[in-house]
Amino acid sequence: MRGQRTAPPGPGGVGDGLPSLPTGEPVLHRWFVILMLLLVPAGIAVTAWALTSFGRPEVDAAARRPPGVEGETHDRGEAILNQDTTTTPGPACFADVGLRGDASARAALARAAGSACLLLERPRFDTARVGLERLAVQNGLLRMAVFELTGVDSSARVDDGRPIIELNAKFQFEDATRAAPAIIHELTHLGQDLVPTPVVAADELVAVEAQRAACELLTFGDDPPRGCRDAAELLDSERPIEELEGAGYPLLPRRGGWR
Repeated sequence: MRGQRTAPPGPGGVGDGLPSLPTGEPVLHRWFVILMLLLVPAGIAVTAWALTSFGRPEVDAAARRPPGVEGETHDRGEAILNQDTTTTPGPACFADVGLRGDASARAALARAAGSACLLLERPRFDTARVGLERLAVQNGLLRMAVFELTGVDSSARVDDGRPIIELNAKFQFEDATRAAPAIIHELTHLGQDLVPTPVVAADELVAVEAQRAACELLTFGDDPPRGCRDAAELLDSERPIEELEGAGYPLLPRRGGWR
């Protein structure tokens, strides 16, 4: 402020460096300034407490990948798809499956699919191998998408008669090998004789078992993917079918299928 100066020590001993008028009178009362200085750290502390105390509600393992509706295995909400529709053949056993997206997405998909191929060489993934055959015969696709339900790792759906496995775009920004168990999960659904709408609890349990087996065969160190931790938590529970039912998976098939 024009005309302000720092007041020299006056008769009352006020010389604290705060702005004063030419007369020596403080622009702001000292008690007010001191109060504001004390309130700043208090406000920071309250804000930090609020942020840690009112987090998002925890979603249990069975509900993290919810059942889908017409034409999909799992509900992932709305999705933002890669605007680049370039499609190239997948690697190894995915050679007859298209990888769709920009160069970065296709590179991540290729790494994830290649890791899934190594897993499919094991005998425990017979159903998933059938699923891959069906995906290839029907000119299927793998693609990345930003899911509205951010905790969902994968979903399979039919788009214009073509089966598509979608992976959460988060795998594009980390080691895409971490997406291989999710691919095995969706291939297992494709390989089941009937994929009702939505997926029933028993079929989901089979897919989760295949996913857990895939997780155990891959090396993730001390930081396994969230989907691997969810699969282990669900399968280690005493009543996994009841937990899946509580998450919305029906016990009996409904009429219709997603294929």
